[in-house]
Amino acid sequence: MDGPALRPHGDATDAPRRICHSHSCPGGRDERLSRVQPILFQLPLPGGLTLDFPAYGTFMVLGMLLANLAGAPRAKTIGLRPAQVFDFGLLLVAGGVVGAHLLHVLVNLEDTFRDGLAAGLGRALAPWTGGLIYYGGLAGGIAVCLLYARWKRLQPLALLDFVAPLGALGLATTRIGCHLNGCCWGRPTDAFWGLVYPPGSPAQHSQLTLGLVAAESSALPVHPVQLYETAAALAIFVVLYRAYPRRRHGGQITAWFGILYACWRLVAETLRADAAGWLPGRPWWQPNLAQVLSLAVLAISLAALRWAARTAPAPTGGLRAAPAAAASRRPEPPPGPAP
Repeated sequence: MDGPALRPHGDATDAPRRICHSHSCPGGRDERLSRVQPILFQLPLPGGLTLDFPAYGTFMVLGMLLANLAGAPRAKTIGLRPAQVFDFGLLLVAGGVVGAHLLHVLVNLEDTFRDGLAAGLGRALAPWTGGLIYYGGLAGGIAVCLLYARWKRLQPLALLDFVAPLGALGLATTRIGCHLNGCCWGRPTDAFWGLVYPPGSPAQHSQLTLGLVAAESSALPVHPVQLYETAAALAIFVVLYRAYPRRRHGGQITAWFGILYACWRLVAETLRADAAGWLPGRPWWQPNLAQVLSLAVLAISLAALRWAARTAPAPTGGLRAAPAAAASRRPEPPPGPAP
């Protein structure tokens, strides 16, 4: 999840990690390998250096660009020019990363400050070092929308409805970066499409800690949950993007995004096996943090959908908030009788 980094050209750490798709990777599984690389590509620089482009960060930027392309034709529906959508997208990404990292820090305070206050503050104030939780990014994105709406005198619910489908598209693209990065892995599966991570990968280290594999063995096949979420987020994008022109009131699209994603995430967490997911012998009904947050988002979204249907104004062209002066302007008196 890091940003572009400089390293000496030809460093051994440049070699991409590999993930197998069957049963004899090094350590006893299949030799048919699917290349999974945290560093997507490298740009040679003078002095024997290379500029690394991490897969996660690169696909996050790609998701923002695709969302901008999808949103620009509809910019006028919220009172913006197409060129302004790109600037707004940069603010959204920044707010989302900060919010996602802040929630990660709050949930992992002990680990963040394990090396003392100074080192902990360094980690807390450096979101580019990794450690992101999606629901924190969602909260950060909503905060940016509300502040931007106030700044540009836009209707907040209209702006949120505009962003919701585009956020799903950005999420779908970013999860491909998760897959290439090797994070957010799934629990073991016997399905033929299960991924087999090599020794030393985060998934293999997790299974080693749980006593499921030996130190020299590759990981057990796991669900490619990252790609499942890419498919789910793309489906949410298509549904909401098509529904946007037919929305009946402000906030409707935003509420449906919360409902659809929360329902998906409740299911997805039963298939995940990273730090916040599955553990052997864990009761299916015992929720983890992501599921608790999903239930909260689901309840809030259902309540918001009902509230918006009763009180939110119907969408209109432009959707730019009226200036206070214009709202308070008194009508001119009718002309008096002719002499």
